[in-house]
Amino acid sequence: MRLAIGDVHGRPFWKNYLDEDYTAFYFTGDYFDSHDPSAGFQKQYKNFIEICAAARKDKRIQLCLGNHDYHYLKDVGDERYSGFQSWYSGKINEALEQNIDLLEIVRADGDYLVSHAGITNCFLKSLGLGGPLEINDAFLKDRKILVFNGMDIYGDDVTQSPIWIRPRSLCEDPLAGYNQIVGHTPVNEITEIAINDGKNRIILIDTYDTESIYRF
Repeated sequence: MRLAIGDVHGRPFWKNYLDEDYTAFYFTGDYFDSHDPSAGFQKQYKNFIEICAAARKDKRIQLCLGNHDYHYLKDVGDERYSGFQSWYSGKINEALEQNIDLLEIVRADGDYLVSHAGITNCFLKSLGLGGPLEINDAFLKDRKILVFNGMDIYGDDVTQSPIWIRPRSLCEDPLAGYNQIVGHTPVNEITEIAINDGKNRIILIDTYDTESIYRF
């Protein structure tokens, strides 16, 4: 059994699942910029450090990068999204850069892809990439490949990167042969959408205030 957890935004509920019998435990990103006023910087920071420590101790725990982490990195231009914590940005940047080796844009597990928001054919073609995992190497060479680049201010555009695209556009231009597990866009409950003539699915797991996990 494999587990995938949506955007934690500083919440420590992921610890409730560590004792389960899993072969992999995936995080979709967004470790910072909490929506909950009670989960301030200190809680977000502590939670991220604990997640990274768990991942270093247990290689089954795999982390993706989210847009609310990305805008704190160096070499990404003037990216600033809602919730950006200017006062603590230096400390968050330091924590992210120290653990950047743990953070990938997309993870693969058989015919499942895990990323923050999802991957379209259009995005791959725009970078001249042949497959989704090539995004990870492309990011190491140029972090700006993930900048917000669509016409829609909400990110609902097939050109958007795997940290920004929205479900409607993802379903409009999905990769063939893959089920994609994504967070980023809040849903009331874990939602599966059929794609590729029903052969594959987009699975939305960012349940926002509900502390839930996806098992597959």
